[in-house]
Amino acid sequence: MLFEAWNDSLRTICGHYQAIPRQGQRHVAGYFRRRSLRGLDVADFCCDIRHINRTLRDVRQDDMEYFYLLMQISGQARIEQGEERAILEPGQLYLLDSTRPVAISFGEEAAHCLSVHLPRGVFLHETPAPFRPGPCPAPASFLARRLWACAAALGPPGQETARDDPASILSLARMAFQAGSPDGRESLRRQPPGLRYEYAVREMEAEIANPELDLAWLAARTGVSPRQLERDFQAHDHSFVGLLREKRLKLARELIDLALRRRAEPRITEIAFSAGFRDISNFNRAFRQRYGHTPSAYAASRRGQSAAR
Repeated sequence: MLFEAWNDSLRTICGHYQAIPRQGQRHVAGYFRRRSLRGLDVADFCCDIRHINRTLRDVRQDDMEYFYLLMQISGQARIEQGEERAILEPGQLYLLDSTRPVAISFGEEAAHCLSVHLPRGVFLHETPAPFRPGPCPAPASFLARRLWACAAALGPPGQETARDDPASILSLARMAFQAGSPDGRESLRRQPPGLRYEYAVREMEAEIANPELDLAWLAARTGVSPRQLERDFQAHDHSFVGLLREKRLKLARELIDLALRRRAEPRITEIAFSAGFRDISNFNRAFRQRYGHTPSAYAASRRGQSAAR
């Protein structure tokens, strides 16, 4: 497969990631294709390239946010994301956060991986804190083995179906990547603002339907003053109110998409409340302003796109 075609497939299926070839490399010993696992998109790829990189600029260019459940089939991959460094061997799992830059390096041997795309908002919406992306804490656990058993049921390319409920995969991944007991929020006061911001965003996503969720509530959870937390948000070019609204709208869109994948009719009012909106008129107005359609019209357009495939 030509390297340019492999890289184009990477970007089409996974978003703004950039493949880096080895010196003089024009062909990739492998492939990159889209699969489906219980209604979730899967990138099935094999390669002998040098790197896959994702910069902060790439992150900002992608509208959809995911956790990528990486499953190493063969070969080796070295993953660097933030302070996390890990070498992924065959049979191991890794949860990659699309909202953060990352570098993935491959060894001399061709590597074969699966990447299950877990919608980030939906995943965190029902994930009790604490939670930590990265290597699976217990790769030999029953939960990890269940995830591998699900992947083994993919079947030949082209024979997948999107009618299955993705909830089981999401639930298994949530439990498999539980981080254990929190270290204590008091220590966050002494941490860099970037770490406080990251923790605050995760708490926001996990509690997004909580009617008590406001800046003061989140500041208390983070262990800093509301004024300090707002400064942390502003340092990342956000306000608390603006980011909360964006996260809620993205979650609503993900819930609509998941309902359509199950061949179910999206219940717009129920989805609005699940995403933290308490006023349906405000939800419809905000959704239309963000995505150009009301929620019902968006669902109809997505349904039409699926029927046309």
